[in-house]
Amino acid sequence: MQLWDLKTELLNGLSHTGTKSSTFPAFYFPVENIESFVEVHPLRAVSLQAFTLCFWSRAQPVGSQTILSYSTGESDRELVVTVGSELGLWVGGHFLSFPLQQEARGWLHHCVTWASPEGRASLWLNGAAGKAQSVQKGYVSRAGGTLVLGKDRDALLGTFSNGFAGWLSQVNLWSRVLSAAEVRALALCRAGQPPGDVIAWGQTPMALLGGVLLQPDTSCQ
Repeated sequence: MQLWDLKTELLNGLSHTGTKSSTFPAFYFPVENIESFVEVHPLRAVSLQAFTLCFWSRAQPVGSQTILSYSTGESDRELVVTVGSELGLWVGGHFLSFPLQQEARGWLHHCVTWASPEGRASLWLNGAAGKAQSVQKGYVSRAGGTLVLGKDRDALLGTFSNGFAGWLSQVNLWSRVLSAAEVRALALCRAGQPPGDVIAWGQTPMALLGGVLLQPDTSCQ
C-alpha cells in the first residue's frame, strides 16, 4: 500500500494536470479500488459539542458511500457521514437518515450540522436547508480516534467498508454550527470563506492511500 504526503504530492504532481499551483485539487477515489482512503490528521482534538461538515462530492452510483468516518476504541461510528439515496449521519453510534430527492449526476454541495444542547442535526444541500432532526442530545464526541475520508472504519477489526467512489473536494469540518449565510456562501463558491478549525481543506495534513488520486477541482465551475 502506497502512502503519499499530500503537500509533497501537490508540489510535485500538479504540473502534470495543468492546474494552477494556487488551486488545491480534488481527490479521486477509483471505483475499482476497495483499499483507497485518505488518512486525516485533524488540527484539533475531535471532542466536539457541535460541528459543521461541508464538502463537494461527485459520487458514482454504487450505493451508500462513506464521506467521513471518525472512530475510537469504544465507538466505530463516533462520527460518520455517508451519501447515496440518503445522507446518513452517525453521532456517538446513533443514526439519522436525511432522504436525498435527487440522484447525484454531477457535483453536489452538502453541509451537515449538529449541536449537542438540543441534539439538533440539519442537512443543507446546494445551500438549501432541509428539515432538522434530533440525535444524541447532550453528547460530546470522544477524542483520540482515527479520522479518514472515503471509508467506514471498523476499529476493532481494522477493516474498511462502504467505500466512496468518485470525486471529493473542499472538505471542511468546524467545531461549531455555521450560519445559514455562511453555508450559502460556501455553496455559491464565494471567495474568502474561513476554513474549518478541525479539517481545513488544503491546510490539514492528509495522507493518500490505496491509489487515491489528485485531479483538478471542477466543483465550483
